[in-house]
Amino acid sequence: MTFPFTIAFVVLLLAYMVYSVWAHLDARYPIGAALVLLVVTAVVDALGNTGAANALAEYVFFLLGGGVVLLLVEHVREGRAASAPAAGSSPGRAQPDPAEAPQDRETPADQTLDGFEEEPVAVVDTPGEEYEEDEEPRQHEREYDES
Repeated sequence: MTFPFTIAFVVLLLAYMVYSVWAHLDARYPIGAALVLLVVTAVVDALGNTGAANALAEYVFFLLGGGVVLLLVEHVREGRAASAPAAGSSPGRAQPDPAEAPQDRETPADQTLDGFEEEPVAVVDTPGEEYEEDEEPRQHEREYDES
């Protein structure tokens, strides 16, 4: 009789998922582990051990499924926290939600630049007298200088 490694892995993954929800761990950890295990699976398959690679691929599948479930739980938890009123507030008085505050502010990308300058700036076509030696002569000026 062989030891059921797949069942043991699933049980340990479920225990981790329960602990992760309780301890508020990052839900992306199982997905990262699945990606690392996927690389290991590819190496094992390249070395010629197809049976072990198939078993590891099952573990990758379980880790990805667990990561997606944890991400879903995290999304639902954040949605409830955003919609719940503040603990110390009275029901008659509404307080602004701090999660929505950045959306109310106007970001610099949202501001238009129309009318930004009060006076138009003159276009500078030739260098000033003090910087003439810093400028390179133009093509038509070179032709006149050479002749």
